[in-house]
Amino acid sequence: MNLNFLKILLISTFFPILALTSCLNDESNESQNAVEEGNKDKNKITELKKELELLRWENARLSLKLRSVDGNALVRDVQTNLWHFDVERTPYTGNATENFDNGKPRAEASFLHGKRDGTFRYWHENGNLESEGQWFDGKEDGLFREWNKEGKLLKVVRYKSGELIEVLKN
Repeated sequence: MNLNFLKILLISTFFPILALTSCLNDESNESQNAVEEGNKDKNKITELKKELELLRWENARLSLKLRSVDGNALVRDVQTNLWHFDVERTPYTGNATENFDNGKPRAEASFLHGKRDGTFRYWHENGNLESEGQWFDGKEDGLFREWNKEGKLLKVVRYKSGELIEVLKN
């Protein structure tokens, strides 16, 4: 009987300690896992920031090499429907700008391999924006907006791959 009593005493004494130790280990493991996850997140953020800085640097370098010409010198080939600079035989890649006689901007557009690609803008002679839109691979793709000479928004439409998908303001 004393042996059973000792067994019960030992179990009742040490079991709560073992259970408490086990719980503390679980909490310790959970907090350790949380710290490790936090460190992984911080490392990922740091890596993404470095990658972003590299991309910004590369973009800045490439923009220095991007050609910009007077838009009046661009011509459209009637057979291919591609834009070329003056008499060059290769489709134009770069930016094109035009100015009014007073020096203010009249238009700007981007081209890739002879097709409109990127944002275009036209201005009224008083300097207010007249229209703006996005092109991708020679097709309207994104928002197109128009303003009157006083700067009031007149029209907003959305295109996707050259097709009108939504009239937001008319």
